[in-house]
Amino acid sequence: MTMPDSPAVAVSVLSADFAHLDVALEAVRSSGADAIHLDVMDGHFVPNISYGPAIARDIVRASGLPCHAHLMVDDPERMFPAFVAAGATEVVIHVEASGDLLRVLDALHRAGVARGLALNPGTAIETLFPLLDYVDSVLVMSVEPGWGGQSFLPEAVGRVRRLRDEALRRGLSLRIAVDGGVTLENAAALGHAGADAVVVGSAFFASPDRAAFVASLRGVG
Repeated sequence: MTMPDSPAVAVSVLSADFAHLDVALEAVRSSGADAIHLDVMDGHFVPNISYGPAIARDIVRASGLPCHAHLMVDDPERMFPAFVAAGATEVVIHVEASGDLLRVLDALHRAGVARGLALNPGTAIETLFPLLDYVDSVLVMSVEPGWGGQSFLPEAVGRVRRLRDEALRRGLSLRIAVDGGVTLENAAALGHAGADAVVVGSAFFASPDRAAFVASLRGVG
């Protein structure tokens, strides 16, 4: 299995210089990236705190790109409506989060946004299987969630392959994205395993030519 001709590339702004956020957003726009990835951390589900819906709303308005809210939070049922109101086009919640996940996914569907489930590296991929009929995407974490700049965990490749095999077996049209330490060196293996979207952060902002970096990610399949 190979990646599509134009795999989706989302850029996490967690690694951006927030003192010059306008410059960072213009860099994402001009790179040709498909979307912005909003890493939302509550200081409970993960130890760090990032930003809330007010800043997310500003990013949505200023970026002009689809924005995906990745909620690394406890009790996503309480928090997701503010990010839908902020303009997120997709909301991703963690399968490890507290609360009634099916109820949250149903509420997201009724809110008219795409529904995603994220999975931490230490959680068995099979945990997701009973929920696959209720989601549009799965976000496979290839680092421990909570902060940027971590190294890629290579076992993520096998987890993507297992998930894609299950989706194919059940005839599901499932978008599989990978988040954490994604580089040109590992993106090809992820694509061949069945990933059709990647999230990049530190590697994007460290690149001297962001447009070439995004184009290269699209060509690794």
